[in-house]
Amino acid sequence: MLFSSAIIKYAALLMTTSAVALPTTISDFEPGVRTVCFDETPKLHCYSGENDIPQDVEPEDVSFIASYLRAYGRQTRIGRLFTMKAADATDCGEWVLYARGTAAAYAKKINMTYDSSVLFSDIADTIDGGKNAEADSLLKCQADGGSFGAQIADVAAPAYMTQEYLDAGFKPDGIIVKIVSNRQL
Repeated sequence: MLFSSAIIKYAALLMTTSAVALPTTISDFEPGVRTVCFDETPKLHCYSGENDIPQDVEPEDVSFIASYLRAYGRQTRIGRLFTMKAADATDCGEWVLYARGTAAAYAKKINMTYDSSVLFSDIADTIDGGKNAEADSLLKCQADGGSFGAQIADVAAPAYMTQEYLDAGFKPDGIIVKIVSNRQL
């Protein structure tokens, strides 16, 4: 094939693909990066509803994950922080926190208008309720798994008051914790 005929074919392909109109069936659609993820909220949601898929996780595995994250967070004097910057977790990104046996814990950034940073101990409390066994927690979802906004025990905790934290503009908000199946399909 001659070089000129290859260029002509490429140009024809380029013109036909750029001439295709975008679908107009979606009214008021504006493309771009989402700033708030409306499909999941910080409210406790167990995956046991009509449109949910129960995750079939062992509560013992969920408890272990909470204990592990709590211990990991206590390895520094004021507590270790889990940080999700909006630029790093684009389009409501989900990051794995820890997995054990049948269960995996994920963090999902649900507000892209600011950077979030929460203590691992607060994530652990979100999973198992911490010292308050009566508190809402993901462990109450039992084998179904679920999602829940990070529950901050003390917004005045030393880790949230450091100059570095304040200068970075972090907020202890905007992250949900999810417990899902870690089983192979």
